[in-house]
Amino acid sequence: MKTYDVIVVGAGPGGYVAAIRAAQLGMNTVLIEKAKLGGMCLNWGCVPARRLMESARAYSQVLGASAFGVEGFSSDSVRFNWKKAVGEKERIVGKLVKGIEFLLKKNKVQVISGEARLLRGHDVQVAGEVLTAGHIIIATGSRPDRAPLATLPANLVVEVDELFSRTDVPEKLVIAGGDTVACETASMLSLIRRRVTVAAPEERLMPWMDESLSRFVADKFKKSGIRVITGVRITSSQGGISVGDEIVEADAVVNCSRRTAILPPMEDTPLDLRDGFVEINEFMQTSVPSVYAIGDVTGRIFAHVASAQGVCAVHHIAGLREPVDYLRMPVTLYMEPEIGAVGFTEEELKQRGIEYVKGEFPMTASSKALIEGNTEGFVKILADQKYGEVLGVHVVASHAADLIGEAAMCMRTEGTLDDLIRVVHAHPTVSETFREAGFKASGKPLHM
Repeated sequence: MKTYDVIVVGAGPGGYVAAIRAAQLGMNTVLIEKAKLGGMCLNWGCVPARRLMESARAYSQVLGASAFGVEGFSSDSVRFNWKKAVGEKERIVGKLVKGIEFLLKKNKVQVISGEARLLRGHDVQVAGEVLTAGHIIIATGSRPDRAPLATLPANLVVEVDELFSRTDVPEKLVIAGGDTVACETASMLSLIRRRVTVAAPEERLMPWMDESLSRFVADKFKKSGIRVITGVRITSSQGGISVGDEIVEADAVVNCSRRTAILPPMEDTPLDLRDGFVEINEFMQTSVPSVYAIGDVTGRIFAHVASAQGVCAVHHIAGLREPVDYLRMPVTLYMEPEIGAVGFTEEELKQRGIEYVKGEFPMTASSKALIEGNTEGFVKILADQKYGEVLGVHVVASHAADLIGEAAMCMRTEGTLDDLIRVVHAHPTVSETFREAGFKASGKPLHM
């Protein structure tokens, strides 16, 4: 029986980061992966989706090039080559996977290919042998729940990761789900001129986000020709797809339903679950103290959160106690335009009875946004009324996923409106809208 300090099960953005960090801290570490290094995020999820969105954006921008004085392009002369876009996506994924292989080798992390079975709180079986360790970290990810589509013929349902690997895309699609992946996928497919219907089980898209962001997405979809039907289930029908009480003509249904945890086989390791996800404490420990869980299996469905949880778990094993600060963890949507958010929503502040001030600056008033032709969106800042501490920032803009990092840094250092408006940004830039929204929240707007 081989003995290690740490066994990490799953090599996604949580698992491989945890393994590298453990090795950096002097722990004898082994990483077990049954499929591909990089996990869902790198191979079938985040990275492929983002690359295909960039391809779709490029196509849309070419069709709109006449607004910038570039003529000769039209929908008749320009076509989108999905097969080639997928090939370019595969090239990028392959390069990133090799990068992870290099980092694991550099940090002396042993990698074993195979499915892990947890035998006890310290033992794992893989590839016909049993490994033991002082600590085990589960990072096995999640997948879209297939149950909401159980009544549909199997040949009509396309898993979202399968969609990103196909050599063609049907013309008419129903997107099952109303959360992040569903909205991103709908936006991307719309840009390449597919007919898209979003069927969301909740009464509004992304109900956990600030209401202003959910409303923007719904309005944007309507303008883009994406049909949104909320509060419905999808069932089969002879005349098409039954979405609630309506019949929708579609070639396929893309499964972007709420995700469910992928748990490794377990024997004599009774982990407590909540709503199908592994229950953890503030340091990622499960109900079995020697076993930690990070990433999607804990119900936190974002790659960067998984990485932060992985570092937190390893640090706790090393004797460092620093919980993950979820409040100051940014959330992003890679659609057109992008969305970024961090901190409290307005609804949460009202529920907690926190008195706050709000500053909102529209992208239509941003010179850089006008220059780029990307004037959809806004920056909204929520701050404590008494002390001015920034409590939440919500952004809809081109490159909002990058811009939100500045807001996260501000909140991480407990920055105030005064701190925010004292930061001078280059002009013209989209980032200077943070300062303008800060002035608005303080009651003294400069450019409004």
